[in-house]
Amino acid sequence: MMFCNVTASGKNKHALSFLALLLFFFFLSPPSLRGEESTDYTNPANWSILCNDTVHDTDVFFVHPTTYGGPAKGNYNADLRDKELNEKTDTGTIIPLIRVFEESCNVFAPRYRQMNIEVLGFSEEKRRQYLELPLKDIQQAFTYYLKNFNEGRPFILASHSQGSNILQILLLSRPELFPKEQLVAAYMPGWTFTEEDLRKMGLPLGNTPEEIGVVLTWNTVGAGGSSPTLSKGALCVNPLSWTADSREYPTSTNKGARIILSPENFLEIPHFTSARINSLGGLEIPTPEPEVLGHLNISMGNGCYHRYDYDFFFYNIRDNVAIRCETYRMVHKKDKETEKTP
Repeated sequence: MMFCNVTASGKNKHALSFLALLLFFFFLSPPSLRGEESTDYTNPANWSILCNDTVHDTDVFFVHPTTYGGPAKGNYNADLRDKELNEKTDTGTIIPLIRVFEESCNVFAPRYRQMNIEVLGFSEEKRRQYLELPLKDIQQAFTYYLKNFNEGRPFILASHSQGSNILQILLLSRPELFPKEQLVAAYMPGWTFTEEDLRKMGLPLGNTPEEIGVVLTWNTVGAGGSSPTLSKGALCVNPLSWTADSREYPTSTNKGARIILSPENFLEIPHFTSARINSLGGLEIPTPEPEVLGHLNISMGNGCYHRYDYDFFFYNIRDNVAIRCETYRMVHKKDKETEKTP
C-alpha cells in the first residue's frame, strides 16, 4: 500500500507523519478476508494508493483492471491478503496507469475482491454471483473516500476493463452515490457503454476535449480485430481528438505512447499511431510495427489491444486530464462569482 502524492517526477512521497499509522494498521489489522464480510476501508492496507498528502484541487478515484489471472482453482474472487497479487497489482498495473492522472489529481485507488479472469468466460447468470463482492467493495470504498478524504473537491472517475464494468454497474444501479456536480469526467475505457447505459446514468458521451461531467470510453482493436469487452451498441470516444466521429486522426495527433513492458520498463514512442472509430464502435488502429508488436501481450487475440487502451494514447490522456480539470475550475469560478453578484 502506498501513501500519495505520486508526483510528476515519478517519485512517491511517503508521508512520514503517517508512517506510524500505517504500521499500526498493517500489524494489527490485516486486510479483509475473502468471503461475505465487508472490506474495511478504514484500514490503509485495503488501499493501493491512499492520498493523505493532497497537493491538487482535484482527485481521481481509480478502479483497476483485472490482475487476478488463472488458474482460479475455484477461488473466483481475489483474496485481499494475497501479498503477491497485491504487489503485482500495485507495481505492474496501478502505478503505471495512474501516471496519466498524477500531474493533475490526488490519487485514491482501493483494493477490491476482483473477479478472476476466468469469470469473463462464464455465462452472464453465473458471472453475476462473482460480481457481488467487487461491487460491494467499490461501493463501500467510494462512499468512504467521499465522506472521509474528498473534502468537497471535484473528482475524476477512472478505470479500465473490469474496473470500468464495476463503475458502470454502480452508476446504473446507484447513481445517487456519485455527486454529479463534483464530477470532472469519467475515463472508463476497456468496456462497452451503450446509449441506453448513458441515458440511465444521466451522463453524456464526451465529444470535445474540454467538456466536463462526461463519459469517455473506448476499446482498442486492429483492423478486423475484436475484443471480448467490445459488444453490440458500443459507444466510443477517440482519445486523439476527444470526439465521437468516425474520421481517422493521423499519427501527428498522437502525442505519444508509454507502453508498459514491466513495472520499471516502458516504451516511449512519440506519434505512435493513428486511430478511428469503426462501424462496431471499436477504436481501430493500424497494426503496430514489428519491432513494437513483438513487445506486446496480445493473449486476448490478434488485433485485440485491450491491455493498451491507456498506453497507446498516454500523453493525449494526460494532457486532456489537465484540460478538463482547468475547465471545471473556470466554470465553477464563474458560478461562484455569479452567486456573489447582488
